[in-house]
Amino acid sequence: MSGFSAEWLALREPFDAAARATAPEASLGLWAGKRGGPLRIVDLGAGTGSNLRHLGPRLPLAQDWTLIEHDPALIAAGEARLPRSGEIRARYRRADLRSELESVLTEPVDLVTCSALLDLVSAEWLGRLVQLVQDRDLALLAVLTYDGRVSLEPGLPLDADVIGLVNRHQRTDKGFGPALGPEAGIELARVLHGAGDQPLLALSDWSAGPGDRSFQRALVEGWAEAAAAIAPERAAAIGSWCRDRLRAIEAGASRCRVGHVDLLRLPHGQRGPA
Repeated sequence: MSGFSAEWLALREPFDAAARATAPEASLGLWAGKRGGPLRIVDLGAGTGSNLRHLGPRLPLAQDWTLIEHDPALIAAGEARLPRSGEIRARYRRADLRSELESVLTEPVDLVTCSALLDLVSAEWLGRLVQLVQDRDLALLAVLTYDGRVSLEPGLPLDADVIGLVNRHQRTDKGFGPALGPEAGIELARVLHGAGDQPLLALSDWSAGPGDRSFQRALVEGWAEAAAAIAPERAAAIGSWCRDRLRAIEAGASRCRVGHVDLLRLPHGQRGPA
């Protein structure tokens, strides 16, 4: 399941691509190149396929992708953009990751990947994923996991309060049980370390400037909605904050940075140089 519209996914895709950490991608490419192809990849919560579009051309070997998504509208939008020739083959499989995680990973797979997913899931669900990855000793690349850090310019008095409410909203149930929200990336690294893995964790922050008005507007409006859902008694103050931020965006005076992390886990005995 995704919970995101195709319009929002399209708006964020270039910011996702610019934010991705280079070190995990480079390490994954070295491992994949030595392993040989075709590399069998399962992309969880694939949306319209942005992970495939970014990562596919950057891996130096043939690939066979299975894109797991539950939303029929996102599947339809993504299928129209699948590669039709060359060394990358891809297909969608409709599945509900809440109940079908184990079944989608029973097929032959070398690499499990996901983008902007893990901050939506519960600790229990994350534990299921880690167990599957470790039991089968699979590579795992989890990118663009929100970590709660937000920097806004120019600063406004309510910035910290609103983002604090947003981060509380991030921990509510998104369909997988109580969400890990901003703790998801660190929790994944902690669980992997506890099991003897050595995951590579790196920052992958969004950065938006004065020219990125549409993206910043969508962020601010989404934050205001989430904050008001947590604290409806403060809706008037949150609305005023939102209007002030939108005025700064329209004036070309706004910048923001939104914290994310990328994590790579490679199979034991196949890691190669970092």
